Amino acid sequence: MACSLFVTSIAILLFVSYTYAQQCEQPSNVSRFDCHPENDPTIDKCLERKCCWKSPSQQSNSIGFRDLHVPSCYYPSDFPTYEVTSSSPTDFGQRIRILKTQTTYMPHDILDLTVDLIYETEQRFRIRIYDSIYVRYEVPLQVPVVEKKADTTDYDVAVKSKPFSLLVTRKSTGVILFDSSVSPLMFADQFIKISTRLSSPFLYGLGEHRQSLLINVTDSWKRLTFYSRNFPPLENFNLYGVHPFHINLEQAPNNQTSAHGQFFLNSNAMDIDLQPLPALTYTTIGGIIDLYIFTGPTVQNVIEQYWDIIGVKE
Repeated sequence: MACSLFVTSIAILLFVSYTYAQQCEQPSNVSRFDCHPENDPTIDKCLERKCCWKSPSQQSNSIGFRDLHVPSCYYPSDFPTYEVTSSSPTDFGQRIRILKTQTTYMPHDILDLTVDLIYETEQRFRIRIYDSIYVRYEVPLQVPVVEKKADTTDYDVAVKSKPFSLLVTRKSTGVILFDSSVSPLMFADQFIKISTRLSSPFLYGLGEHRQSLLINVTDSWKRLTFYSRNFPPLENFNLYGVHPFHINLEQAPNNQTSAHGQFFLNSNAMDIDLQPLPALTYTTIGGIIDLYIFTGPTVQNVIEQYWDIIGVKE
């Protein structure tokens, strides 16, 4: 009897270990998304968050603005996140209700969210994710209000239900413009995080920081802080303005060069992390997710489409 119980216990332990290994398996370091962005992560702190801990095979050797090491604590494939519970068409596009049944490591998780997919123009798509029950602060910027879905668009949108994620691609080439499936969506009272795959590791924008015009994350991990401060310019540190807008160059199979942009309309303090997957993560301490995607396809087109939202000085 004792021998049978021992064998059963060993079998359960092996199964749990195998399951953990499967959930934590990542094809490469660049696929890891940081589950412990604060200082001094440890294996105990990581496992307490139900995340994976594994030292990376090698560290990034790049020298750049606030280079981050490859995270040792990262999200498993089955980390608790949201699922679609209802979806209905609207005049502006689509409204989706998403729920999360388990709380996570951040206090005051918001479990019930609404997602509005707004097909504003042929070249402009808007994603709004917000608390389904309580009103949260939004930037008091007068932006165009679109009540009718655009008849034609040069982008396709796909929604995955379980776990919830969004995929936006360019119709003409199939290039990814936005893909949130790479990391779990986090939405707590003072901690909001959403990630997306990038079309290429080559970006412009993300001001205001004193830095190189081209941001290249081919082999580096970088973090930019967005919080206005009156301070003499230092390399790669946040300065007077906050412009969470970037232009991403696209690498199409036919060698056609295009560009698209993203604008994260949120005025709370935030970090934007870049990694060589390539991918980008927005993390902010308040408000909602209000994200514009501009499809260009030229850099000049993207800038003009951005101006349509924020306005230009007369």
